[in-house]
Amino acid sequence: MFDGLIGRVPIYTHTLDVYGYELSFCSGEALSVGTKDSEDRWTEAVRQAGQALDLRDLVGDSRAMLRVPSTSLTVCEGLAWPKSQMVLAVSGDVLNDSAAEETVSRLADEGFTIALHNPSCDLVELRREADFVSICSLDARKLNGFKISWTARHDQNLHLLVRDIETPDEYDRFRKLGFDYYEGMFFERPRHLRSCDIPGNRLAVLELLARLQSPKVDVAEAEAIITRDMTLSYKLLRLVNAAFFGVTKRIDSIRRAVIFFGVQRIKNWASVILVNSVDYRPRELLTTALVRARTCELLAERMKRPNTELYYITGLFSLLDAVMDVPKEDILRHLNLDDRIDEALLHGSGPIGDVLRAAIALERAEPGEIQGCKFEQGVPASAYVESIRWATDVRKALEVS
Repeated sequence: MFDGLIGRVPIYTHTLDVYGYELSFCSGEALSVGTKDSEDRWTEAVRQAGQALDLRDLVGDSRAMLRVPSTSLTVCEGLAWPKSQMVLAVSGDVLNDSAAEETVSRLADEGFTIALHNPSCDLVELRREADFVSICSLDARKLNGFKISWTARHDQNLHLLVRDIETPDEYDRFRKLGFDYYEGMFFERPRHLRSCDIPGNRLAVLELLARLQSPKVDVAEAEAIITRDMTLSYKLLRLVNAAFFGVTKRIDSIRRAVIFFGVQRIKNWASVILVNSVDYRPRELLTTALVRARTCELLAERMKRPNTELYYITGLFSLLDAVMDVPKEDILRHLNLDDRIDEALLHGSGPIGDVLRAAIALERAEPGEIQGCKFEQGVPASAYVESIRWATDVRKALEVS
């Protein structure tokens, strides 16, 4: 059992497909007191995670980037995770330490991909002095005119990654400058369209979501709403009959699905299909929302909270503004959700808001919000990893439906 935290943030290509995920770690000891790890405790947390967790459960077939202090490089050699999937991000300062540079070069020879973070030399010099480096990682906040000029000088053997991109506009700017990979919270933020600018197709989705999520909708009404939309009903039946839901006898009607799973759960899964129907980028947004939804639901179950479906829909809708490119306040006016969900989504407050904040903290391996929830040992990590597996299965089912 891994009793700490492991978070992940997507790394995108210039087409907004997923290159991999940066993984972050927190030890169980740091979680228990709500503080950051020392390097020694971080190293031990990584070692324990490598023993307890399957890398495929965390990143699938994508790459996993670890930001590794130079004093902790040797822990990577002992990990059971496939070296071909791992990117080790090390400080540019290792080029000033011959012993550390030799270790990094050896790790590259063993099959790890090496990313150098904020090097002090330019790219031409970097390729000459350290040909074992495959990725140059730069902080968006620290880029200056000289470093931006590097993008016109790098070759095909050295890729450029920009980190900590905060807004879609920043992403647009760096993409025009020729970076290869992009990381940051920019994908969670809308481009701030005004409510009057909501395209008709997205407005139609919001209206259907509002009807589905109305607390007054009973079994008959839920069936009627879903069956009126042939595509929605077809995809929903494909989803509920997917193997990971454990249905032993095929469900061949929406009414049977509602009766078998319950009206709220069917409404929530129909909402997933509707969100997925929107034309948005990056598509990874839905995966993040699904992981967050399932994490909220599992944490609420562990805390013995009632109405855990409300926690699920809160997690799912927490990124709806980014999917729709519409301010969250405007979306909530259209949806007319339960006041407790609105409170959680707008202010992160109330009992549902507490769990939503904990789920987001899990994504980033930040112990502060989680430590206050007093979960039993191992619960946060197990809930998060289970949610990643579940979201991956749902996305696969949606892709074939």
